[in-house]
Amino acid sequence: MQPHDGLQLKRKIRRSQMSKDQEYIAKLEKAITQKYGDEAINNPRRFWDEGKEKEYIQQSREEQRKFAKLAETQDKVEQDGFLINKKLLTRDHNRTCPICARYSFRSRDDMYMSKFKACFVCYIKWIEGREERWATGWRPDKE
Repeated sequence: MQPHDGLQLKRKIRRSQMSKDQEYIAKLEKAITQKYGDEAINNPRRFWDEGKEKEYIQQSREEQRKFAKLAETQDKVEQDGFLINKKLLTRDHNRTCPICARYSFRSRDDMYMSKFKACFVCYIKWIEGREERWATGWRPDKE
């Protein structure tokens, strides 16, 4: 056996493998065409032209303008060291107690916050039984 014979054998194997691969690819393309139509196996560049390119660029620019406009309208405000969108800040849902500066998600604090401007803990500690004094404006000293 000469060295050229081995090389020729390898080439034959590759060719037969390639033809098998090409047959497999042809079968796949046929199945895809039957299931999804001719456009599914075509290169997308085939359907792309200068007019579509210009239209795409125009749409892209419009989308960028929309995002820029949206970013301008979403003003950020610094609160407690964080930047927060102004739309998320509402005056009626202040959850920080002005007395103890605690932040609360509890629904029972909402009632005390709206009526006494204090959380439940501060209500128990400073207001309960002294509602009249609280209504006149008395507040505890800041500790």
